[in-house]
Amino acid sequence: MKKIGLIGGTSWHSALEYYRLINQQTNDFFGNNTNPPLWMSNLNQQEIHHLQQEGLWNQIAEIILAHAQKLESVGVQALALCANTPHKVVPLIQEKLLVPFLHIADAVRADIHFHGWTKVGLLGTRFTMKEDFLKDRISQKNKIEVIVPEEQTQLVLHRFIAEELSMGIFKASTQEYFLQSIRDLRSQGAQAVILGCTEIPLLLKDIASPIPAMDTLKIHCDYIVRYILEDRIISLSHSA
Repeated sequence: MKKIGLIGGTSWHSALEYYRLINQQTNDFFGNNTNPPLWMSNLNQQEIHHLQQEGLWNQIAEIILAHAQKLESVGVQALALCANTPHKVVPLIQEKLLVPFLHIADAVRADIHFHGWTKVGLLGTRFTMKEDFLKDRISQKNKIEVIVPEEQTQLVLHRFIAEELSMGIFKASTQEYFLQSIRDLRSQGAQAVILGCTEIPLLLKDIASPIPAMDTLKIHCDYIVRYILEDRIISLSHSA
């Protein structure tokens, strides 16, 4: 199995789900309690959020780079950020690393292609919705149209994520606001919605979405597990 370095902490609630799902899926593959070789580094969410609000993304990049290099030093073969928004700095640091990031947008784009969708909505922090670091990578040169809520809705959604979801607070009123935002995207022609913040699936757990909801946390974990088990999967296919 391949060794993976996970960078979590933004928030730890979603990082915990990454750890649980990756282990569980690996157990399921082997049919026993075989666990994958994982190393995790934990970011200080308060520090990262402060730097985000100040627009100091270069400093965020340096922090994540330091964590990534520490994980490289223990021999990981790939890295994964356990959140959507930090992927904004991947282009700033990837060339300084020896191993690749398993990018969440690549996992999402593959899932969209699998379902045959051509127009999808995107919810997340205001950085994820307003900027193009995920949208452009998902759209793959405009083959997939990615739409987002209007600006005022983006600000409200961001506040809910920062002040509630990232702290493990999940309210019924907040659930309804997110569901209404999904209905609005559906009215604009979205065939599915990307839950582009790894806390949103935790908020909407067991709640029916007006259109198919893409759980980026689970989709990313699936992608990571396929990478971890790639050699095993290839070996099985060759022996079949």
